[in-house]
Amino acid sequence: MTAGLEQRQPGRSSRLLDRLMIWGAALLVVAVAAFGIYYYLGQQGPGEATPRDHQISQLEQDVRANPQDIGSRVVLAELYYTEQRYDDSVEQFRAALTIEEQSVVALVGLGRALVAVGDGSGAIVALQKVVDVTEESDIPGELAETARYYLGRVYLDQEQLGEAIANLEQAVAIDRADADAWYLLGEAYVKNGDLDEAIRALSQAVAFVPDFTEAYEQMAIAYDLKGLLPESQYARGMLAYSQGRYDEAEIELEAAVNASATLVQGYIGLGLVRETQGQRELALNAYEDAFQLEPDNFNVRAGLTRLGALTPGSTPVEEDAP
Repeated sequence: MTAGLEQRQPGRSSRLLDRLMIWGAALLVVAVAAFGIYYYLGQQGPGEATPRDHQISQLEQDVRANPQDIGSRVVLAELYYTEQRYDDSVEQFRAALTIEEQSVVALVGLGRALVAVGDGSGAIVALQKVVDVTEESDIPGELAETARYYLGRVYLDQEQLGEAIANLEQAVAIDRADADAWYLLGEAYVKNGDLDEAIRALSQAVAFVPDFTEAYEQMAIAYDLKGLLPESQYARGMLAYSQGRYDEAEIELEAAVNASATLVQGYIGLGLVRETQGQRELALNAYEDAFQLEPDNFNVRAGLTRLGALTPGSTPVEEDAP
């Protein structure tokens, strides 16, 4: 029996990948058609059909003409989703699954749409099927990561923190640059009382998105609960920065580095705040202080590079050098 499964799995994997390629081509055709529609129709007046309306109308006709065309149904479902027509999106994804019940693309799409309509239990069923297929077949990582992300999100909403953490850890293992997954993971760890893990995850989120307001809110909570005052001031300063309250941000961040002279992220935050306000010299001073502490820090080097004080593989350029 095991040998039989091993023989069937490659075939099923190939068929899944073939379908993904077909649907990807269908999306490309739709995108090209949309550009053509926009080019020829120009700007629409109030109440007139948009290029997206024409896309949807054409796909609806295609689905009616060929109801067994799973590619058209999936693309139509995605368009409904982007237009926030979530009930229609759910209907089309379900119809696609009656054609191919193991369609990973349709299952991911259905799970996401069910999250949007508030059906968490239904979303879990659809997304868990994707995870199960992932364990048996070689499917694109983006689909597996998306399924894990939305599972984590639903479980977090349901306060099932263990399941949320497990799925979100899997999501970030697949895509280390998914700031949203890192943020939800941090929130789940905060709620679970694992503050060190929460700070780790939230630090990753803001490393990819330096103005991630919600991540700084959760980070401030975690630092407060740990009783780390300078770090809490840093988080609140960056929260103010993300909301455009630069004077308040600078006050909090200066207090943070005054209280902890080795707080690298505090100096980076000061650099960002001052750079945003066009205060080049002050920003440069902050980044250079951070560089002295962590010369290999990506955000430190990026800040110095933006200000023209660092070239790849070098140390900061001295302003008064001959």
